[in-house]
Amino acid sequence: MLKTLYHEILYRLPKKIAHKIIYFRVFHKKLNLTAPQDLNEKIHYLIIHKYGEKEAQLSDKIAVKEILAKKKIPHLNIIKTIKTYDDATKIDFEELGTQFVLKCNHGSGDVIVCKDKKNLDIEKVRRKIEKSLKKNYAKASLEYHYALITPQILCEEYLDSSSASLNDYKFFCYSGKVECILVCSDREHGNYRDYFDLNWNHLNYSYKKYQNPNPIEKPKNLSQMIEIASQLSNDFPFVRVDLYNIDGKIYFGELTFSPNAGLCQNVRQEYLNYLGSLISIE
Repeated sequence: MLKTLYHEILYRLPKKIAHKIIYFRVFHKKLNLTAPQDLNEKIHYLIIHKYGEKEAQLSDKIAVKEILAKKKIPHLNIIKTIKTYDDATKIDFEELGTQFVLKCNHGSGDVIVCKDKKNLDIEKVRRKIEKSLKKNYAKASLEYHYALITPQILCEEYLDSSSASLNDYKFFCYSGKVECILVCSDREHGNYRDYFDLNWNHLNYSYKKYQNPNPIEKPKNLSQMIEIASQLSNDFPFVRVDLYNIDGKIYFGELTFSPNAGLCQNVRQEYLNYLGSLISIE
């Protein structure tokens, strides 16, 4: 209750003041919005001054798939949407098949992966997805463009992979140029976060405890992934393009304009400074 009240009060404050408060609570230092420098500071600046309807539409996990399907980008596959719902009580699990994925179109995390429906606790899933549906990221993390998204439930195709775990490839892009690639791996155990350059040299951006102790294999079609990320990011000073590579096929994940809501703590400060220096806010 107190946490909800705190977020409600922050949301009603002038944006600059609200962002300075949440930033100080995490980093114990002042947020520079007059001349932002590092990646976190510039994300806060963009949220306050730049982001709006366009970023909201492309952050909507349902709407963005429809937009990209029309673009027909070579080598990019769009995960099939099975059904959408506006209420968790309306989900008809009988029509969803044995395997599927449930998520909210405005959500972050809170993904339900069903590999075998007979093992699914349906009522537990309904409660979880209904809770996710009610989340308001405009208030919870001051990402105001999410208020422009009408929350819906997305059920999409489950993509099976021959590999034991599914890596998430996140391309940091600046006006169409890919700078580096974050690979999130082994989410079930370590949820590691490793950064690579475009030649797949490991970058020491993240702190040691976030780095996977095992080597991460370079995707064979990495050049195609980089080209796709470049095309998807061409119109924006900064966006993170998330892709999957499943048995050699490249799938779209999402576009993220405000990673970690500008509160990233797993990257060393010198590299936050560097990644921030690449964003033009003029």
